[in-house]
Amino acid sequence: MKSHDPQQSQDKVPDAVSSDRLQKGERNEGPALERPNPATETVDKVITPTEVKELENDTREINERLRDVEPKLRP
Repeated sequence: MKSHDPQQSQDKVPDAVSSDRLQKGERNEGPALERPNPATETVDKVITPTEVKELENDTREINERLRDVEPKLRP
């Protein structure tokens, strides 16, 4: 089980792209980075863990696969 370290879950970008992916020409198609709201920034960093971003990425991939497969299932 992973230990929860608030410093580890604070991403500076919505979906970091590795240098290998950048060299291959891959781009980040995720949402644009928003400016933090100073009134809620501390709370947001605590209750918005990296797992939420990972879940959103997984959901996006599943939806893309469904778009590819669904037309093949229809006669």
